[in-house]
Amino acid sequence: MSNIFTSRDPASAAAGQLGIMSVLMADFLTSGHEAGLEAMDRGRERRAAQRYADELNAAEGRADELGRVAIRAVRHVASLEAEVRRLRNALEQRQAYIDRQNARAKAGA
Repeated sequence: MSNIFTSRDPASAAAGQLGIMSVLMADFLTSGHEAGLEAMDRGRERRAAQRYADELNAAEGRADELGRVAIRAVRHVASLEAEVRRLRNALEQRQAYIDRQNARAKAGA
């Protein structure tokens, strides 16, 4: 390529060099823009993956806590069932006593 200072047509040489520089600058800007978009996409994907991992960890924690609550609830229900059995046995004993007293009262009357 000729130099604008040594060319017979310096305007054409300058225009040619300016055109080449413009093409190089446009390529540089386009490459930079594409790289920026790719970096943005990678960042977005990384944040989405981190958010998913955080939500998964939180869900596992909630599931563990719900499991502990369920175990406590089952134990409490078992203790309540045992209390109901104890109260039913006591009620049956008292009712049997009442029935025996009523039978004695009828036999003596």
